Amino acid sequence: MSFKLKHHLGALLFTGITVLSAAASADYDRGMAALQSGNYRVAIMEFSDAAQAGHAGSQQKLGDIYRLGQGTTPNLVEAIKWLTLAYLNGSREALPTLELLRDSVSETELVEGEQLALQWLEDANRIMFADDDTASLYEQN
Repeated sequence: MSFKLKHHLGALLFTGITVLSAAASADYDRGMAALQSGNYRVAIMEFSDAAQAGHAGSQQKLGDIYRLGQGTTPNLVEAIKWLTLAYLNGSREALPTLELLRDSVSETELVEGEQLALQWLEDANRIMFADDDTASLYEQN
C-alpha cells in the first residue's frame, strides 16, 4: 500500500468514522452462525450489514469469504477492500492474509481494492460528519 494511501486511510479512520453498535455485533454473531452452518448467502448478508457499520471482525470475515469464494465467485479486489478496512479498523489478524493477497494480485487489482477501501472510508466520513458545521469555523465576524 502506498504511503500516501496509508496516510489518507489512516487519517480518515483516526477521525473516528467507525462506530460499533449492538446491532453490528448481533449481525456478526448471526453471520458466524450462518458461516459455521454453511449458509454462505446469509453469512454474506449479515457480515455485510455489520461491515458497513464498521465492525472489524465482519470486515475481516467478509474479506475472507470473497477471497475464498464461499457462496460467491471469488473476488480478490473485494477481499482486499474488506481486509484493508478490517486491518485499519484494528483487526491485526487480517494482515498476513492481506499481505498474501497483495503478493498474488496484479498492481491494478491491488490499487482498485485499496481505492474501494478509501472510497468506503470517505463515504463513511461524509455520513458521520454530515451534520457538522465546520464552515462556521472559517467565517470571519
